[in-house]
Amino acid sequence: MKAHLAMRLLADLMDWDETRATEEFAWLRLMVTAKYDHYQGYSPGSRFYVNLISWIGQFRPADRAAAYAFVRKHLVFVSQSEMHHLVALSMPAIQRAMRNELAESLAVPIYKTWGDRDAEKRLAIMGIRTLYVALSDGAKIDVFRRDNEGVVSTEQVVAASEISNEKWQKLKEALRERLDANGFAAEDALFERVCLIDDFTASGATLIRKDDNGPWKGKIPTFCGQNADRIGNFLTADCCIHVHHYLASSRATGLATASVQQYRAAVDTFRFALTFSAVLSEQIVVSDDSAADLVLLLKDYYDPSIQDKHLGADVWYGYRQCGLPVVLYHNTPNNSVAILWATSGSRHKPPTHRMTPLFARKKRHADHG
Repeated sequence: MKAHLAMRLLADLMDWDETRATEEFAWLRLMVTAKYDHYQGYSPGSRFYVNLISWIGQFRPADRAAAYAFVRKHLVFVSQSEMHHLVALSMPAIQRAMRNELAESLAVPIYKTWGDRDAEKRLAIMGIRTLYVALSDGAKIDVFRRDNEGVVSTEQVVAASEISNEKWQKLKEALRERLDANGFAAEDALFERVCLIDDFTASGATLIRKDDNGPWKGKIPTFCGQNADRIGNFLTADCCIHVHHYLASSRATGLATASVQQYRAAVDTFRFALTFSAVLSEQIVVSDDSAADLVLLLKDYYDPSIQDKHLGADVWYGYRQCGLPVVLYHNTPNNSVAILWATSGSRHKPPTHRMTPLFARKKRHADHG
C-alpha cells in the first residue's frame, strides 16, 4: 500500500482534520522509516501502515483515539541497530562485574585495581578462563563475538547452552592453548566463569523460578543441573555463572536477583552474577493504575481464545501480567500487552472480539491441548 493512500485511510478512520493529520503524519513517517517498517515479524510484502490501519479498524470509533495514543505515547520499539548497540555495551558491563568481584576479593576499592600489576594479571586470566554461552537464538552471539574480536576468542563462544562432553573437551583443549600462549602455563585449564547471554528478560520467570514446593525451573537451574558434575574437570570449584541480558524490565532484574540468591542457598554449587546492558524504567509498565481509557481498551478488546497452557488466563497485560508496551525488531514478547501481538483463535463460541495484532508475534511454544 502506498504511504499517501495509507495516510488518507488512517485520517478517515481517526477523523483527523488537516492540521492534526499533518502533525501525525510527520511523526509517523519518521518512526515508520526508522523503526516500524523493519519489524521482522511481518509477512512478505506487508508493512506497518497496512497493519496499523487493520489494527485501528478493529476498535469502535470512540475507542480509536485511545488506541492510537497508546502507540504514540507508550510504545517502546527496539530496533536492530539499538539492539546491536546494547550488544556492544555488554562487554564493558561484564568486565565491570569481574573487576568488582576482584576488588571485593582483595578488599580494596575498585579504582585501586587499575594499574595494579597483580590485579591486572588476575583479570587477564579471568578473561581467558571465561566461556560465553548463548541462552537462545535471540542472544545475537555472532554479533557479540564480532564486537569483541581480539578480546574474546572464537573458542570461548558457544552458540547453544546444551554442551556435550566432546564439546567441553574441545573447549578445554583450546583454553589450555590460550593460557600457554599468553604466558599463563601454570594456570589450570578450567573455566572459572561461564557467561550465559540472552537478549531480553521481562518477568525473570524463564530465567529462574520456583512454584510453591516444586523444583527450581528455568534456564539457570537447567544449565547448572546439566553441568554440576563438570566441576573439577572443566569448571573450577568456585565457578561463577554470570548471566547477562542486553535488555531487561525493572521487574525482571529484581525478581531474578532475589531468585538467584535463594537458588544459590539451596544448591550451593556455583556462584552467580547478573548484569544488564540496559534496564527499562518501571514507569513504562501498563497496569490497572494506568489511564482509565487505556485499561478499558486492553480489557474490552481482549479475546480469551488467545490463551493457552503457557500463557495462562486473563493476559491482557501479557504473560505474568508484566504490562510491557515493548516490541523487539525480530519479535514481540508475550509479556507485552496483548493488543500489540495477539491474534484471535477459534476455540471460543460464540466468538468474542477477534483480536488483530499490530506486531504479530511468532510463538515459541505450540499448544496442542
